[in-house]
Amino acid sequence: MHRRALIAALALAPLAATAGRRRENEEPCARIDRRLKEIEAERRIGYTARRGRKLELQRDRLVQKRRELCR
Repeated sequence: MHRRALIAALALAPLAATAGRRRENEEPCARIDRRLKEIEAERRIGYTARRGRKLELQRDRLVQKRRELCR
């Protein structure tokens, strides 16, 4: 009986580890998504050329960060 429990625990361990990593990344991912939406809203409103370059850089960095963290 203990053998079956051990096998079941070992089979489910990778799923639990993956779920934990996903939960750790939810908060940063939500912040990144929120900031990307803010940048898009600001771009729709209008901006100077200098501000446009800054927004574009911020957006590019956030998109890259999102690719790395939020899979």
